[in-house]
Amino acid sequence: MKNLLKLALCLSLLLLSAFAAVAETTRADLAKIRVGKEGNFKYWNPGSPALARLKTFVAEVTDPQSPNFVPVKDRIATFDVDGTLLCETAPYYLNWMLTCHRYLHDSSYTPSAEDKALMKEMEDYILANHGSRSEWGEIQPFLQQKAFRGMTQEEYAAYLEAFLASEPVGGLTNLKWGTALYWPMIEVISYLTANDFKVFLCSGVERDMCRILTKDIYDIPPYQMMTSDIHYVTAGQSALGEWTEKANMESYDYTPGERIERGDFKQMCTAANKIITMRRELGQKPILSWGNSTGDFPMFHHTNLDNPRPHISFCQLCDDTTRELGNPTKAEKCKNACEQYGWVPVSMRDDWATIYGPDVQRTDAAAVRPLKAAAADQPIYDLQGRRLQSVQKGLNLAEGHKTLR
Repeated sequence: MKNLLKLALCLSLLLLSAFAAVAETTRADLAKIRVGKEGNFKYWNPGSPALARLKTFVAEVTDPQSPNFVPVKDRIATFDVDGTLLCETAPYYLNWMLTCHRYLHDSSYTPSAEDKALMKEMEDYILANHGSRSEWGEIQPFLQQKAFRGMTQEEYAAYLEAFLASEPVGGLTNLKWGTALYWPMIEVISYLTANDFKVFLCSGVERDMCRILTKDIYDIPPYQMMTSDIHYVTAGQSALGEWTEKANMESYDYTPGERIERGDFKQMCTAANKIITMRRELGQKPILSWGNSTGDFPMFHHTNLDNPRPHISFCQLCDDTTRELGNPTKAEKCKNACEQYGWVPVSMRDDWATIYGPDVQRTDAAAVRPLKAAAADQPIYDLQGRRLQSVQKGLNLAEGHKTLR
């Protein structure tokens, strides 16, 4: 009997160990990743040249005796999001996959037949090519905002949190969108904030999406988001229809408790718009910037050209095709730019000891499993009627795009 009990206990332990080996990392787990002022990194390879450059720079600008010392008030760092902090290739950008889900797999939302057909074409193309057609790039933000127009900030946050918690990324096992964050980069931001840097996100990802993505994981306050943006309107302004000069200029009496709703798309924060956004919201140049693509090159130039303070830029290379869905052609282009302009290349393949932890593996499957559609009598929100009205009162997408861009 004792031997049987021992055998049963051993089998139980083996089963528990096997289960633990494939247990998905949670956002609570990611929130525990921390690096102190001294730089006790765990997820970077010890011999990483990029990590050495980062540590040297931080040591110089935080040492009052150093000629490169920078006061705390001027220790500003700007970071891109997609491909810098978050997976962007599984199979494509998060904001695109969220929009596909909303139009095609959410039974509580009823888009126009034209918009739904366009999104179906987009999703099919994305799943097959891990990318989109160039002509869709300017249309997508308007489609995305149209789909969520009329929600309050809190309602949108709840919707996004449910999506992030439930939707797996394509091409990587054991990973949801809400945990598709690069472990080494969580360490970088933790290290900078421990050394009194103010970290701002400067990204094409929408502002409220960035707030939810970073919540409880990074030490980045919600007001340090310099990202793509939308208009918010009162219910009274929303009743006028789309965002207009009249709604923008006229004064409205606010009734306590009146809804503040998502209105129209406002501005993308990509490429040169990153410089414009930093000029407007910072009023000075950052001393450190970090990105991963040609869309971040303007941010790097802005950081390094005519900067009166010590400065540095890091360009992340998507060169890992074993643990991630890398793009060697794009990585080589970024590496060449680093050599030309003196930016620091960061190799995801060579500099990082891990990307998402040991339990995430690359697969050949790129397909995205949509969230289980809500039953007709159980919408994700109890605002279905209002939301449909807000969509129906909108301009035709093509007209809105021409008017608002």
